[in-house]
Amino acid sequence: VAKGIDRNADPVVGNADNCVYWFRDVTSDDLQSPAIMFIRPGETEESVTYVTRLLVLIFATDEPFNQLMTLPQDPFKMSCGD
Repeated sequence: VAKGIDRNADPVVGNADNCVYWFRDVTSDDLQSPAIMFIRPGETEESVTYVTRLLVLIFATDEPFNQLMTLPQDPFKMSCGD
């Protein structure tokens, strides 16, 4: 994730007035959501995960994490509106 953003940006606790822009892979749909491609253990094909969901998985506490996991598996809307 760190390779996809500006070194001075903080997507977790950064300033709400400053957007964090993604400079790597995006999905091919109309939304062009920030994405990371990886190969899951035991599989041979690449999988795609949304960066916004990955940040929740890594940094959210249990209660917000559980609430967010009940939502559709779409990317989460970012506060900058993109």
